[in-house]
Amino acid sequence: MTPATRRATQMMVGGLVAGHVVGLTILGLALALGGPSAAVTAALGFAAVVIFYAIGQALEVVASELEVYQGLGLVMVSYAVRVVGIAAGLWFALSHPAVAPHVRDGWLVLSVAGTVIAWVTGVVLVASRQHVPVYDSEYRPPSADVS
Repeated sequence: MTPATRRATQMMVGGLVAGHVVGLTILGLALALGGPSAAVTAALGFAAVVIFYAIGQALEVVASELEVYQGLGLVMVSYAVRVVGIAAGLWFALSHPAVAPHVRDGWLVLSVAGTVIAWVTGVVLVASRQHVPVYDSEYRPPSADVS
């Protein structure tokens, strides 16, 4: 495992943990405050975000081992496929006759927004603590030039 792969994996885990903490908290609140319909709606939003980011960041880990253009191509194609696939899946699930009457828009928005913000925050917090050799140069104090 290269250092770049290790850093990408650490960021993915940071996002996964933060996203789950917030997403599951919102899911619990939805169940407690809004009942089963709100919980199912929040669970669908939470699941869509986790699937989107988990697949995307797992592919970024793989892409970090590839040549630059291959990695970029993989990440860009996966993004397009994930956006279309998850949007279609959510549209189908939320408009299904058995589910549609139980959808609670506010809980869907809250679970998606909360999980996205938490995931990105987790990634950024982990990344801000990583050491990247190209950017982290060793400190050298100024020399004392006594003339």
